[in-house]
Amino acid sequence: MSLSLGAWPRNTSNFISEWILPIGYFCLLTGLTWLDDRSQYHKLFYALMAAPALIAIVMQPKQIALQLSEPVTLLFLAFSAWALISISWSGTEDSFASLAKRPLYIFMLFTACMLMTQRNCSRLLLVLSLASLAIIPIAAYGLVDFATHYTPGARLVGSGALDNPLLSSHVFGLFCVIWLGWVMTSSSRYYCFALIPLAVLSVTLLATGSRTPLVAAALAAAWLMLCCWNKRALLLACAGACGLIILLLAFPESLLNRGTSYRLEIWQLALEQIRLQPWTGHGFDAHLAINVPGIHYSFSEPHSFFLGVLYYTGVIGALCWALMHGAALWTCWRRRSDLYFIIAGALVVYGLGAGLTEGGGILPRPKEHWFLTWIPLALVAALSIGRKQEHAL
Repeated sequence: MSLSLGAWPRNTSNFISEWILPIGYFCLLTGLTWLDDRSQYHKLFYALMAAPALIAIVMQPKQIALQLSEPVTLLFLAFSAWALISISWSGTEDSFASLAKRPLYIFMLFTACMLMTQRNCSRLLLVLSLASLAIIPIAAYGLVDFATHYTPGARLVGSGALDNPLLSSHVFGLFCVIWLGWVMTSSSRYYCFALIPLAVLSVTLLATGSRTPLVAAALAAAWLMLCCWNKRALLLACAGACGLIILLLAFPESLLNRGTSYRLEIWQLALEQIRLQPWTGHGFDAHLAINVPGIHYSFSEPHSFFLGVLYYTGVIGALCWALMHGAALWTCWRRRSDLYFIIAGALVVYGLGAGLTEGGGILPRPKEHWFLTWIPLALVAALSIGRKQEHAL
C-alpha cells in the first residue's frame, strides 16, 4: 500500500507527460487555425499545457535539474529575471503579479516540452509531425476559400482565430520551414512525398502577401543548405533564385510597390528613444509610442523584436536575448547529424529573420509571435535534454 502511494506522484506525472501535454502541444501548434477566438486559444494552453506542466513538475521536482542543465533555458530565465527587475522603473500600470505570469507561461512551455522528452523524444516529435500533417488541409481550405472570394489587393488571412495576414504568415511559415526541412533531410526514397505539402504551404505563405516571411524563409533555407550541403542544397538554391525572379516578373507590385512600409522611419525613431536609456532600457511593459510624420496614429511596437528587447530591457537584456538564440543555434549546429536538430535550427533562424521587421513586444501571452521565438527555442531545449537522456540510458 505504501509503495503504491509512493508511486502515485510519479504515475500522475507520467500520465500528464504522455497524454495531456501532447494534446496541449498539438492544440498550441494548430489551435489558432480552428478555434473561434484567441481567448479559447489561451484557455486551452492554460488548461492543457501550463497547469498540467506545473502540476507534473511539482510532483517530481527533480525534473527541474534537467531544465537547469540546458543553456537555452538558463539564458531564458536570466532574460526573464532581468525583464521582471526592470518593472521597477518601467512605469507600467499593470501589477507585478500580472506581468510575472507571462514568463511563467513561457517557462511552462519549456517545461512541457521537456517532460514530453523525459524518456525519449519520440512523443514530442510525433505530435510535431501530426500537427504538420493537420495544417495541410487547413492551409488548402484557406487557399480555396481565398481564391473563391478573391478581390484585387486581397491577402489571405486564414481560418479560425487568425485575423491578420502578417500574423498568419508566422503560423504557416513555421510549418513551411518544417516541411522544407523534411524535404532536405529525409531519405531519397521519401522526400518527394514532402514536396506537395511544401508547395501548399509555400503558396499559402505567398498568398498572405507578406514579405517578412519570404526573407525569413530564405534565411532558413540558407541554414538548411549549410547543414545539408548536397545536391538538394544546390537545387534549393536554384529553386529559390528562380522563384524570386518569377515573383519579380509576375507580381512586382507585391514586393516593390509598398516600399519599406515605414520600417526605416519607425526604426530610426525607436533608436532615438533607446538612446535615452541604452543599458537598462525603459523597463518591461513601459509605454511606447512612435509617431511617424505624416501618419495620424502611433505605433506601439518598433516592428523589430531585437529593437523591442533593446527598448524594454536595454543592452543587458539584449545580450541575454542574443546569447539565448546563439546557444540554441550552437546546440543545433553541434548536433546537425540529427535531422531534427537541423530542422529545429531552421525554425530558430526563421524566427530571427521574421523578427527583424516584425513585432517588438517581449514575453507576450500565447499568440502568433510564439511561433517565431518561444516554440522553436523550447523545441531545441527539449530535444537537447531528450537526446542527452537517451544517450545516458
